[in-house]
Amino acid sequence: MRLQMDNQRMIAAGLANQNTVGFKRDYGSVFSAYFDQEGGADRVFPSRGPAVVDQESGKIVATDNPLDASIDGEGYFVGTSPSGQTVITRRGDFRVGADRVLRNGENITMDGDSGPIQIPAAETIEITKDGSVAIRPPGAETNAEPTVIGRLRLIKATPDNIVRGDEGLMRLRDNSVPQPDATVALNTKGLESSNINAIDAMVEMLNASRTFEIHVKLLATAKELDDSTAKLMRSDR
Repeated sequence: MRLQMDNQRMIAAGLANQNTVGFKRDYGSVFSAYFDQEGGADRVFPSRGPAVVDQESGKIVATDNPLDASIDGEGYFVGTSPSGQTVITRRGDFRVGADRVLRNGENITMDGDSGPIQIPAAETIEITKDGSVAIRPPGAETNAEPTVIGRLRLIKATPDNIVRGDEGLMRLRDNSVPQPDATVALNTKGLESSNINAIDAMVEMLNASRTFEIHVKLLATAKELDDSTAKLMRSDR
């Protein structure tokens, strides 16, 4: 029953984030664990495998904002959370703060190949398909080529090496240092929606609720049988 409640919480978290940019749903498996000890072979316990982040991509929504970007296919942005930890994200709604540091909508400081990306004063800023951050300095001619000031750190990771923390941010399970992957490409001027399908999630929630209710009824039936057995034993005396 506890594991079924965990399932419901996981599904509810996905539904709550169905409109969050770049959100990936979690899923996990429940299986039977047998008590491997002499005299206990008939004892079975429910157990859960590690939670996995669904790698399915969300839909790309065009925004026409030069600071918006989404990853084309596999890959993740790398950044630093407000608590100072290295995290990965699919969220590409970038903005430049008062300190001229590039962050996304989760307030994650975006990492480049040589540390956090600092944006100098510029007339225009844009993200290119290879993850480069280019600006047009103040006073530059309109037809002048943009100046590349850095490149977003883009990586690939296997699903079983990705874990979501309690604060909702993703990171690598083995705590390895993410190395840039030049094959990761971006879609510019667009954002990736979450990969939550509201209808599917509601069906999963209903199934999880019904399964929980069945377990409650089984417990009630077991209690009734136990009470009946106790009455029979008292009546025999």
